[in-house]
Amino acid sequence: MPTEEPAPYPAPSAPASGASADREGVTVVIPVFNEAEAVGPTLQGLKAAIETTGRSFELILVDDGSTDGTLEAAGGTGVPFRAIRHSTNRGYGAAVKTGLRHAVHPWILIIDADGSYPPEEAPRLLQAAEDETVAMVVGRRRQSRATDGPARLLGKRIVSALANYLAGTSLPDLNSGLRLMRRADVERFRPLLPDGFSLTTSITLALHGSGAAVTYVPIQYRPRLGHSKIRPLRDMAGFIALIARIMIYFNPLKVFLPLAGGLIAAALATVILSKTLGGQVMDVTALFLFVGGLQMLLIGLLADLILKLHGLRR
Repeated sequence: MPTEEPAPYPAPSAPASGASADREGVTVVIPVFNEAEAVGPTLQGLKAAIETTGRSFELILVDDGSTDGTLEAAGGTGVPFRAIRHSTNRGYGAAVKTGLRHAVHPWILIIDADGSYPPEEAPRLLQAAEDETVAMVVGRRRQSRATDGPARLLGKRIVSALANYLAGTSLPDLNSGLRLMRRADVERFRPLLPDGFSLTTSITLALHGSGAAVTYVPIQYRPRLGHSKIRPLRDMAGFIALIARIMIYFNPLKVFLPLAGGLIAAALATVILSKTLGGQVMDVTALFLFVGGLQMLLIGLLADLILKLHGLRR
């Protein structure tokens, strides 16, 4: 059975003078898997950047089963951090959730340690979070298209289009790996968060779906160091299924109404075409399609009613 254990590295530095750990403190969760090349500069950059804000903070490095000496490279920087090691690779989302369980501050900043997200952008996200109504601040990547391959870019466009439709709003960056979140809001949706790369997509949709305030801050985005662990075509189907599942939780009619309409339209088309082309109505096929459409409609209405009764529907 996979386990997690503390690694032998120093505890984070004391809270900055004058900062309030109750209201302003931030825990930085850094999930890593074979990122020895970039983890050191990431830690050093984060420490220097967040110290300028005067906030209390801690750095938590979650090593998701690395085999390239990532933890040793991090430890050689001299930057104080807490390290937690997964005995086996469990996935990006699992590493982030491990960091959340061990966090002590009310704000959670997550950042990839692959060199693609500049640590010096962190204070801008923290500044945007000074608005007390904001639940999450997302670093909106300015140059992601320039660093993506054709297959990955195609997958992102398809997933983003579906997510925008189901969320009912434009989502400028669905799965940015640099974001700041209120810990209490993330904990609300912990059961919905997967262990894979789609965790960021899940929390984005969950917060939008619940009506929480989400702010997007433009950031620079660089080519990553090392090799990406994402497989665009393989992972795209999983992303689409995940988006549908989360939005069924918050807005089921957006999913079930198109399905119902499609089945009922197919039933009508079957009647017309079979009569026109074959001279005989395919009544059994049309009936099955029509009943299936009605069932989809009723399921959607029932799910929407349940969510309203429980206060989960916007």
